[in-house]
Amino acid sequence: MSPFIKDASVQAVLAAASIVDVVSGYTSLRKRGATYTGLCPFHQEKTPSFTVSADKGLYYCFGCGEGGDVVRFLERIESLSFTEAIEQLGERFGVPVEFEEGAGPEAGRKDRETRLLLALERAATFYQRFLWETESGRFAREYLEKRGLEEKTCRAFRVGYAPDEWRGLRRRAAKEGFTDRELEEAGLLIDQGGKTYDRFRGRLMFPLVDHRGRVLGFGGRTLKDETPKYLNSPEGSLYRKGQLLYGLYQARRAIADADEVVVVEGYTDVLGLAQADVGNVVASMGTALTDAQIGLMMRFTSNITFMFDADRAGTEAMLRSGDLARGHSLRPMVAVLPVGRDPADVAVQEGGQVVSEVIKGKISLLGFEIRQALARGDTSTADGRVRAFEEVRHIMSKASSLKEREEEIPAVADRLRLSSDSVALLLRGRTRAGFESLANREERDRARSSLTRRLLSGETAVERDFLVAAACNPGRAGRIIEALTPEHFGDANNREVFLGLREAFALATDTNDHRAAFAHLKDRARGDSEAGPLFVRLVMEADQGRYSPAVLEELHLRLQQQYLSRQIDTLRATLDDGADREEEQRRLVNLERLLQSVRAGLKDLDPEEGRA
Repeated sequence: MSPFIKDASVQAVLAAASIVDVVSGYTSLRKRGATYTGLCPFHQEKTPSFTVSADKGLYYCFGCGEGGDVVRFLERIESLSFTEAIEQLGERFGVPVEFEEGAGPEAGRKDRETRLLLALERAATFYQRFLWETESGRFAREYLEKRGLEEKTCRAFRVGYAPDEWRGLRRRAAKEGFTDRELEEAGLLIDQGGKTYDRFRGRLMFPLVDHRGRVLGFGGRTLKDETPKYLNSPEGSLYRKGQLLYGLYQARRAIADADEVVVVEGYTDVLGLAQADVGNVVASMGTALTDAQIGLMMRFTSNITFMFDADRAGTEAMLRSGDLARGHSLRPMVAVLPVGRDPADVAVQEGGQVVSEVIKGKISLLGFEIRQALARGDTSTADGRVRAFEEVRHIMSKASSLKEREEEIPAVADRLRLSSDSVALLLRGRTRAGFESLANREERDRARSSLTRRLLSGETAVERDFLVAAACNPGRAGRIIEALTPEHFGDANNREVFLGLREAFALATDTNDHRAAFAHLKDRARGDSEAGPLFVRLVMEADQGRYSPAVLEELHLRLQQQYLSRQIDTLRATLDDGADREEEQRRLVNLERLLQSVRAGLKDLDPEEGRA
């Protein structure tokens, strides 16, 4: 027991304090029979090993071994002394704490931190009443109404308004017994050469509270054309911006229920989403996240979804935050908003259903980065696709697992007009001989670049020319087309045209009328597909005679050469792990024989061929 607090007071506090209520302020608990379980607030974990017994008044973590009663919990989690923990519990659960004679706080002496917290709490109440109960607050109320933010929502987050006066708060605080020194330490007053005035004037006020609900500072938004747009409390003993998440106190339960936290940038974003019944939302307060803020979120969930403003600044902040989240072994997701929109506007103007759909359609941060890179690049040219792929390769290196990387391959293949096998091959970084066998890094880089350029440029042209030649020679091409597969075409548009051409030739065989085949191609050319222009080219060139049967035969061989080379490259890459793969070895031998046969055919057409 404490040598200062009376034993009777200690026992009364312990009897009144609910360990479940206290611990729930730091980590989400779920009831399991007679106990509660959750993620341990004392160490990082993904699988709950932290247990709380309401009946016994004890907690224990089977992961890190931390355990004790409700007092011990507060001592450890808040770095409090025994006396401070008992005082805090007594205040929370309404139990007076009595001290032994001659012990405890001296008469008339107030605990400094308690006084500052009280000053901040009273200031929050003052700002809130000034917003809703005065004529001077009408301007701010109209602003909130214009933004579509309801009074009920704003009151839930204790939004207020600071009088547009030099000493409006100071006068009220002085009447309640607070000194200028205390107000200055609390970040509410500025002392400039002995002249004091309110720090916040004529601003919409957002109380910044910790996960226990204590007001530690304020964010003030100007409603006029002045800078700064947002003014925060100064850093001090209580308020540290990088250790708070706006809205976490209100969102704790919703985060636990959804097992997900949605991170936005600003105060009004939180209010807008909360009003749209998306309660599991917090704000980073306009900057990239910090390690401390990620640690706060991880007390409640390991699933983080970013919904930052759809502009350049928002994207950059999200990417920085996402990289930090990856450093905590998390796989961050992104809920993508329409360009130029912010979460608050979408939530207020379009409602919770639309926001929920945006969240359900989230993609991984890795996928978001890849799509950004591909959107920036010029994929209409071979050089542009090569440059875009090199950026994608760098982004792919951030993948948390092989599975995450493989999930993004189809999207990359579609945009770069390659097969998924070709993209996978390029990401492995191997040629048919294997880059690792080359003498130095410069040679490996040259070989890798050559493979990338070959797959992203020349192969696409061969596929396209073959399709045109097939359309020009329907009699000969029908048999050839029937024997090919979609995997022979690395480019997505070329694959689509191949399938259309195969359908057209099959139709011609059934009707014995090539006109029906070209009518089918005309129909495909009218569609909205990106492959439409190539269908048009097939129809336009079909009767021009520019591609002879001999050219068709040569392009068929070149197409087979490309396809077999890709298959061999992919198979070699799987064999490089040293495992015993007898069946794959036999398949590799057969493929290499077929490739030799194709090269021999090309050599017969042109003696310079066959040397690749």
